[in-house]
Amino acid sequence: MPIGRHPSLRALLEQPASRSPHPRPLAVFDCDGTVIKGDIGEAMFFRQIEEFMFRFSPADIWLDFPHRRELDKAYRTLAALEPKKRNVHPAFEAFAGYLLSWYYEQLAEGNVAKACADIVRLFAGFPESEVRIFAAHTLKHELQVPLGGKQLGGRDVHSGVRYIREGVELLRLLQEHRFDIWAVSGSSNWSVEPVFQALGVPANQVIGISLTSTNGTLSDTAVEPIPIREGKVDALKARDPRVPVLVASDSRNDIPLLLYSSRVKVWINSRKRSAREFFTAVGTEPDSQWLVIEEPTLLPHN
Repeated sequence: MPIGRHPSLRALLEQPASRSPHPRPLAVFDCDGTVIKGDIGEAMFFRQIEEFMFRFSPADIWLDFPHRRELDKAYRTLAALEPKKRNVHPAFEAFAGYLLSWYYEQLAEGNVAKACADIVRLFAGFPESEVRIFAAHTLKHELQVPLGGKQLGGRDVHSGVRYIREGVELLRLLQEHRFDIWAVSGSSNWSVEPVFQALGVPANQVIGISLTSTNGTLSDTAVEPIPIREGKVDALKARDPRVPVLVASDSRNDIPLLLYSSRVKVWINSRKRSAREFFTAVGTEPDSQWLVIEEPTLLPHN
Protein backbone atom coordinates (compact mmCIF):
# COMPACT_ATOMS: atom_id res chain seq x y z
CA MET A 1 0.00 0.00 0.00
CA PRO A 2 1.40 3.47 -0.87
CA ILE A 3 2.19 5.25 2.38
CA GLY A 4 -0.25 8.08 1.65
CA ARG A 5 -3.17 5.64 1.48
CA HIS A 6 -2.75 4.34 5.02
CA PRO A 7 -6.05 5.08 6.83
CA SER A 8 -4.54 6.80 9.89
CA LEU A 9 -2.30 8.99 7.78
CA ARG A 10 -5.03 9.80 5.28
CA ALA A 11 -7.33 10.87 8.10
CA LEU A 12 -4.59 13.10 9.49
CA LEU A 13 -3.96 14.75 6.13
CA GLU A 14 -7.65 15.29 5.45
CA GLN A 15 -8.46 17.10 8.68
CA PRO A 16 -8.84 20.87 8.22
CA ALA A 17 -6.11 21.79 10.71
CA SER A 18 -3.49 20.05 8.59
CA ARG A 19 -4.34 22.34 5.69
CA SER A 20 -4.27 25.57 7.66
CA PRO A 21 -1.01 27.49 7.88
CA HIS A 22 -1.97 28.96 11.31
CA PRO A 23 -0.78 26.97 13.09
CA ARG A 24 0.94 24.44 10.88
CA PRO A 25 0.84 20.94 12.38
CA LEU A 26 4.09 19.47 13.65
CA ALA A 27 5.66 16.18 12.55
CA VAL A 28 8.89 14.82 14.05
CA PHE A 29 11.37 12.40 12.53
CA ASP A 30 14.24 10.44 13.94
CA CYS A 31 17.24 10.21 11.60
CA ASP A 32 19.23 6.96 11.75
CA GLY A 33 17.12 4.01 10.68
CA THR A 34 14.15 6.25 9.92
CA VAL A 35 15.25 8.58 7.12
CA ILE A 36 18.58 6.90 6.41
CA LYS A 37 19.85 3.35 6.69
CA GLY A 38 22.98 3.47 8.82
CA ASP A 39 24.15 5.72 11.63
CA ILE A 40 25.52 9.05 10.48
CA GLY A 41 26.71 10.01 13.97
CA GLU A 42 28.78 6.86 14.27
CA ALA A 43 30.04 7.31 10.71
CA MET A 44 31.33 10.75 11.67
CA PHE A 45 33.01 9.28 14.77
CA PHE A 46 34.74 6.59 12.70
CA ARG A 47 35.91 9.15 10.13
CA GLN A 48 37.20 11.43 12.88
CA ILE A 49 39.37 8.56 14.13
CA GLU A 50 40.55 7.61 10.65
CA GLU A 51 41.53 11.18 9.82
CA PHE A 52 42.91 11.81 13.33
CA MET A 53 40.82 14.95 13.64
CA PHE A 54 41.42 16.05 17.23
CA ARG A 55 42.37 19.31 18.89
CA PHE A 56 42.85 17.73 22.32
CA SER A 57 43.86 14.32 23.56
CA PRO A 58 40.68 12.28 24.17
CA ALA A 59 42.22 11.39 27.53
CA ASP A 60 41.82 15.06 28.52
CA ILE A 61 38.13 14.94 27.60
CA TRP A 62 37.12 11.48 28.84
CA LEU A 63 38.25 11.91 32.43
CA ASP A 64 36.46 8.73 33.53
CA PHE A 65 38.04 6.52 30.86
CA PRO A 66 39.80 3.69 32.75
CA HIS A 67 42.93 3.62 30.55
CA ARG A 68 43.60 7.34 30.18
CA ARG A 69 47.39 7.03 30.44
CA GLU A 70 47.58 4.47 27.64
CA LEU A 71 45.12 6.42 25.50
CA ASP A 72 47.05 9.63 25.95
CA LYS A 73 50.34 7.92 25.10
CA ALA A 74 48.90 6.55 21.86
CA TYR A 75 47.44 9.94 20.99
CA ARG A 76 50.71 11.80 21.55
CA THR A 77 52.67 9.22 19.57
CA LEU A 78 50.34 9.69 16.60
CA ALA A 79 50.14 13.47 16.96
CA ALA A 80 53.92 13.69 16.56
CA LEU A 81 53.85 11.86 13.20
CA GLU A 82 53.26 13.15 9.70
CA PRO A 83 49.54 12.63 8.84
CA LYS A 84 50.23 10.04 6.13
CA LYS A 85 52.15 7.85 8.59
CA ARG A 86 49.56 7.75 11.36
CA ASN A 87 47.17 5.07 10.09
CA VAL A 88 50.00 2.60 9.47
CA HIS A 89 51.71 3.12 12.82
CA PRO A 90 51.16 0.38 15.45
CA ALA A 91 49.81 2.99 17.88
CA PHE A 92 46.88 3.74 15.58
CA GLU A 93 45.09 0.41 16.15
CA ALA A 94 45.51 0.80 19.90
CA PHE A 95 44.27 4.40 19.81
CA ALA A 96 41.22 3.52 17.69
CA GLY A 97 40.56 0.45 19.83
CA TYR A 98 40.49 2.49 23.05
CA LEU A 99 37.99 4.99 21.61
CA LEU A 100 35.72 2.35 20.14
CA SER A 101 35.79 0.11 23.20
CA TRP A 102 34.71 2.94 25.51
CA TYR A 103 31.84 3.86 23.19
CA TYR A 104 30.55 0.32 22.72
CA GLU A 105 31.05 -0.68 26.35
CA GLN A 106 28.89 2.23 27.52
CA LEU A 107 26.21 1.34 25.01
CA ALA A 108 26.23 -2.28 26.20
CA GLU A 109 25.83 -1.11 29.80
CA GLY A 110 22.79 0.97 28.85
CA ASN A 111 24.56 4.32 29.20
CA VAL A 112 23.34 5.37 25.76
CA ALA A 113 23.09 9.11 26.36
CA LYS A 114 26.58 9.30 27.83
CA ALA A 115 28.11 7.11 25.12
CA CYS A 116 26.62 9.25 22.36
CA ALA A 117 27.52 12.51 24.09
CA ASP A 118 31.09 11.32 24.73
CA ILE A 119 31.87 10.81 21.05
CA VAL A 120 30.44 14.24 20.22
CA ARG A 121 32.62 15.81 22.93
CA LEU A 122 35.72 14.73 21.01
CA PHE A 123 35.14 17.74 18.72
CA ALA A 124 36.08 20.09 21.57
CA GLY A 125 38.44 22.84 20.45
CA PHE A 126 37.23 23.00 16.85
CA PRO A 127 35.37 25.93 15.33
CA GLU A 128 31.77 24.85 14.85
CA SER A 129 31.95 25.93 11.21
CA GLU A 130 34.77 23.46 10.58
CA VAL A 131 32.82 20.60 12.15
CA ARG A 132 29.83 21.40 9.95
CA ILE A 133 32.02 21.15 6.85
CA PHE A 134 33.42 17.84 8.11
CA ALA A 135 29.87 16.55 8.67
CA ALA A 136 28.78 17.50 5.16
CA HIS A 137 31.81 15.74 3.68
CA THR A 138 31.09 12.68 5.82
CA LEU A 139 27.54 12.39 4.50
CA LYS A 140 28.72 12.78 0.91
CA HIS A 141 31.34 10.07 1.44
CA GLU A 142 28.96 7.67 3.19
CA LEU A 143 26.38 7.99 0.42
CA GLN A 144 28.99 6.96 -2.13
CA VAL A 145 30.65 3.96 -0.44
CA PRO A 146 28.93 0.56 -0.51
CA LEU A 147 26.73 -0.40 2.42
CA GLY A 148 28.61 -2.87 4.55
CA GLY A 149 31.43 -2.90 7.03
CA LYS A 150 35.09 -2.13 7.53
CA GLN A 151 37.82 -2.80 10.08
CA LEU A 152 38.74 -0.11 12.59
CA GLY A 153 40.52 -0.53 15.89
CA GLY A 154 40.27 -4.31 15.71
CA ARG A 155 36.50 -4.19 15.26
CA ASP A 156 34.01 -4.60 12.47
CA VAL A 157 32.17 -1.30 12.11
CA HIS A 158 29.54 -0.29 9.58
CA SER A 159 30.12 1.88 6.53
CA GLY A 160 27.82 3.59 4.07
CA VAL A 161 24.39 5.17 4.43
CA ARG A 162 21.38 5.34 2.12
CA TYR A 163 18.10 7.22 2.28
CA ILE A 164 15.08 5.06 3.18
CA ARG A 165 12.36 5.37 0.55
CA GLU A 166 9.39 5.19 2.91
CA GLY A 167 10.82 7.68 5.40
CA VAL A 168 11.62 10.15 2.63
CA GLU A 169 8.23 9.70 0.94
CA LEU A 170 6.43 10.26 4.24
CA LEU A 171 8.44 13.40 4.98
CA ARG A 172 7.81 14.83 1.51
CA LEU A 173 4.11 14.02 1.68
CA LEU A 174 3.82 15.94 4.95
CA GLN A 175 5.74 18.87 3.47
CA GLU A 176 3.26 18.95 0.59
CA HIS A 177 0.46 19.23 3.17
CA ARG A 178 2.21 22.15 4.89
CA PHE A 179 3.42 20.34 8.00
CA ASP A 180 6.35 21.72 9.93
CA ILE A 181 9.04 19.04 10.04
CA TRP A 182 11.48 18.72 12.89
CA ALA A 183 14.27 16.16 13.22
CA VAL A 184 15.30 14.92 16.67
CA SER A 185 18.30 12.61 16.79
CA GLY A 186 20.75 11.11 19.24
CA SER A 187 23.56 11.75 16.76
CA SER A 188 25.35 15.10 16.70
CA ASN A 189 23.32 17.95 15.29
CA TRP A 190 26.10 18.63 12.74
CA SER A 191 25.88 15.09 11.34
CA VAL A 192 22.09 15.17 11.08
CA GLU A 193 21.70 18.67 9.61
CA PRO A 194 22.94 17.81 6.08
CA VAL A 195 20.79 14.65 6.00
CA PHE A 196 17.65 16.74 6.46
CA GLN A 197 18.77 19.87 4.62
CA ALA A 198 18.89 17.71 1.47
CA LEU A 199 15.17 17.10 2.08
CA GLY A 200 14.30 20.75 2.62
CA VAL A 201 14.35 20.79 6.43
CA PRO A 202 16.33 23.80 7.71
CA ALA A 203 19.13 23.41 10.24
CA ASN A 204 17.20 25.39 12.86
CA GLN A 205 14.59 22.60 12.87
CA VAL A 206 17.15 19.87 13.56
CA ILE A 207 17.92 18.79 17.11
CA GLY A 208 20.91 16.60 17.89
CA ILE A 209 23.63 16.39 20.50
CA SER A 210 25.55 19.64 20.50
CA LEU A 211 28.26 21.31 22.56
CA THR A 212 28.42 24.67 24.24
CA SER A 213 30.75 27.12 22.54
CA THR A 214 32.60 30.36 23.10
CA ASN A 215 33.06 32.69 20.13
CA GLY A 216 32.28 29.79 17.82
CA THR A 217 34.81 27.38 19.37
CA LEU A 218 33.34 24.21 20.82
CA SER A 219 33.81 23.15 24.43
CA ASP A 220 33.71 19.58 25.75
CA THR A 221 30.37 20.16 27.50
CA ALA A 222 27.24 18.72 25.92
CA VAL A 223 24.14 20.88 25.82
CA GLU A 224 21.34 19.56 28.03
CA PRO A 225 18.97 17.86 27.63
CA ILE A 226 20.74 15.12 25.70
CA PRO A 227 18.24 14.05 22.99
CA ILE A 228 18.20 10.35 23.88
CA ARG A 229 15.06 8.45 25.00
CA GLU A 230 12.98 10.79 27.24
CA GLY A 231 15.54 13.49 26.50
CA LYS A 232 14.23 13.70 22.94
CA VAL A 233 10.85 14.85 24.23
CA ASP A 234 12.49 17.31 26.61
CA ALA A 235 14.76 18.70 23.87
CA LEU A 236 11.81 19.14 21.52
CA LYS A 237 9.68 20.85 24.18
CA ALA A 238 12.54 23.26 24.84
CA ARG A 239 12.51 24.33 21.17
CA ASP A 240 8.85 24.03 20.17
CA PRO A 241 5.87 23.93 22.56
CA ARG A 242 3.58 22.20 20.04
CA VAL A 243 2.75 18.55 20.55
CA PRO A 244 3.51 16.64 17.32
CA VAL A 245 0.62 15.01 15.50
CA LEU A 246 3.01 12.51 13.91
CA VAL A 247 6.29 10.97 15.02
CA ALA A 248 8.37 8.57 12.91
CA SER A 249 11.16 6.37 14.26
CA ASP A 250 12.72 2.94 13.98
CA SER A 251 14.02 2.53 17.52
CA ARG A 252 12.83 1.27 20.89
CA ASN A 253 14.90 4.12 22.34
CA ASP A 254 12.35 6.48 20.77
CA ILE A 255 9.28 4.96 22.38
CA PRO A 256 8.85 8.04 24.64
CA LEU A 257 8.97 10.28 21.56
CA LEU A 258 6.58 8.06 19.61
CA LEU A 259 4.09 8.08 22.50
CA TYR A 260 4.38 11.89 22.67
CA SER A 261 2.61 12.09 19.30
CA SER A 262 -1.04 12.99 19.69
CA ARG A 263 -2.11 11.17 16.53
CA VAL A 264 0.00 9.00 14.23
CA LYS A 265 2.99 6.96 15.36
CA VAL A 266 5.12 5.54 12.55
CA TRP A 267 7.46 2.63 13.26
CA ILE A 268 9.88 1.88 10.43
CA ASN A 269 11.39 -1.57 11.05
CA SER A 270 14.68 -0.91 9.28
CA ARG A 271 16.64 -3.04 11.77
CA LYS A 272 14.52 -6.15 11.11
CA ARG A 273 13.45 -6.45 14.74
CA SER A 274 10.54 -8.42 16.12
CA ALA A 275 7.31 -6.41 16.01
CA ARG A 276 6.06 -8.37 19.02
CA GLU A 277 9.13 -7.40 21.05
CA PHE A 278 8.81 -3.78 19.95
CA PHE A 279 5.18 -3.46 21.00
CA THR A 280 5.84 -5.34 24.21
CA ALA A 281 8.36 -2.61 24.98
CA VAL A 282 5.77 0.01 24.01
CA GLY A 283 3.34 -1.61 26.42
CA THR A 284 0.41 -1.81 24.02
CA GLU A 285 -0.84 -3.53 20.93
CA PRO A 286 -0.64 -1.56 17.68
CA ASP A 287 -3.94 0.24 17.17
CA SER A 288 -5.25 2.57 14.46
CA GLN A 289 -2.77 5.28 15.49
CA TRP A 290 0.19 3.11 14.53
CA LEU A 291 1.57 2.94 11.01
CA VAL A 292 4.02 0.03 10.81
CA ILE A 293 6.43 -0.26 7.89
CA GLU A 294 7.85 -3.79 8.11
CA GLU A 295 9.89 -3.92 4.90
CA PRO A 296 11.43 -0.50 4.22
CA THR A 297 13.41 -0.12 1.01
CA LEU A 298 16.39 2.01 0.07
CA LEU A 299 16.66 4.75 -2.49
CA PRO A 300 19.54 4.39 -4.94
CA HIS A 301 22.25 7.02 -4.73
CA ASN A 302 23.47 8.50 -7.98
